[in-house]
Amino acid sequence: MFDLSDAMTDDILFAMENQEYDFMIEAETGAIITMSDDAMDAGFGSLETGTDLIEPPEWTSQDGFALMDSFSAGVGDPIARAALSAALSRGRGVFKAFKKTMEAWPEIERRWFEYKRKSMVKRVAEWYDEARVARGLERLGPEPEEDEDLLEDDFLEEALSYFPEALVEYEYTAMEREISEGGREGLVIAFAEAVGGAIAGIAVARKVFVADSSFGKLVYLFVAPEHRRLGLGRRLAEATRTWLAKDDTTRFVVDMAFVPSGFGLSMLAYGYEAFGTRYLKSED
Repeated sequence: MFDLSDAMTDDILFAMENQEYDFMIEAETGAIITMSDDAMDAGFGSLETGTDLIEPPEWTSQDGFALMDSFSAGVGDPIARAALSAALSRGRGVFKAFKKTMEAWPEIERRWFEYKRKSMVKRVAEWYDEARVARGLERLGPEPEEDEDLLEDDFLEEALSYFPEALVEYEYTAMEREISEGGREGLVIAFAEAVGGAIAGIAVARKVFVADSSFGKLVYLFVAPEHRRLGLGRRLAEATRTWLAKDDTTRFVVDMAFVPSGFGLSMLAYGYEAFGTRYLKSED
């Protein structure tokens, strides 16, 4: 099976969006083979009999429209959002109208291209994994984020506005150490994406080994202020626990600094039990 490089991903993205021809991908090399009713690509004719060919990921006009619709709904500028919505309401020429309307807001246009590429690259990664599994190879899964990028800057700023700097630095360093010790293969990351591509919340858990036993532990949780009080943090935490449970991790500990006391009450509804206490008293 070919390696899915950035250059290869770009070639596959092109094949996905090109509606003029049908394409196939050679599993061994990743070569893109162009096919048509009248003639076949010269490269196709040179292939050996029995060459393993894969259809590229499916990407229809309905997929493209759904992506434009979800992005437009998350645009903060009400005028731009209304204009994009109007463009999508056209019966014909909707894609051209959307593109033309976007040109009036360069920053929103830039975010759109990032959002579109991210969504399509994710589709390619899922397709690639399925192709590997079908050929008896292990699933690679998504590339994990760099450890230092997991901790949101907003998390640190918010903690500093409520707690002493020394305490925040201590706990923040402990979280970074927990994530680093978890390693790339030992971490489980769950995140929620808001409409438009922004991160609404993220949870990070790890498997902790002690002697011949182990348990799961939630080491980081952050939900953007505008998405709080919706149960998102609880669901993200539970998502990491559920994933670890698939690997026979039967115990899961939630021990987090800087989360509100009400968070613990919501976890009780999921069958968690109280585990220790944490209090702070300041004289200043």
